[in-house]
Amino acid sequence: MKTLAYFLSIALVISALACADKKDPKLEEAGKIHNEAHEIGEALEAQIEGIDSLKIMLADKKKTITDAAALARLDSTSAALESVQKAFAEWEENIVGVPGLEHKHAEGEAHNHEHEHKPTPDVTPDQMLEIQQEMKKNIEKIKADLAKAEEMLKSVL
Repeated sequence: MKTLAYFLSIALVISALACADKKDPKLEEAGKIHNEAHEIGEALEAQIEGIDSLKIMLADKKKTITDAAALARLDSTSAALESVQKAFAEWEENIVGVPGLEHKHAEGEAHNHEHEHKPTPDVTPDQMLEIQQEMKKNIEKIKADLAKAEEMLKSVL
């Protein structure tokens, strides 16, 4: 009888450990979305870092233009680039990590970029999923806005 009780105790401990190891599907989905958003952000990072140089080019070109409509297009393009740059910085500042998620980087990439994850807030898995969906939506908008600004840039340079 003691042997049976011993094996039942071990089975209960193993069962409890197995249940504790299961991840919440909502957190797993949130983690997947987080990684997708992060990949988009990393892909945009070099372009965002180059915006200051583009704004300098626009300012230099502005010195040679006298046409009011062309000057307005240059100013509008510069403002669009500035807006994208600010939105990206805000997005990076607001990145929220998902509990239990290892942060992925491209193969061979060191963790040398500027952003830091905020401490994980005490939220439900559903709320974490919503946060990550919003973060991804925001970076996708930044990507689209950058593409529009680049089209504007092509028309003025």
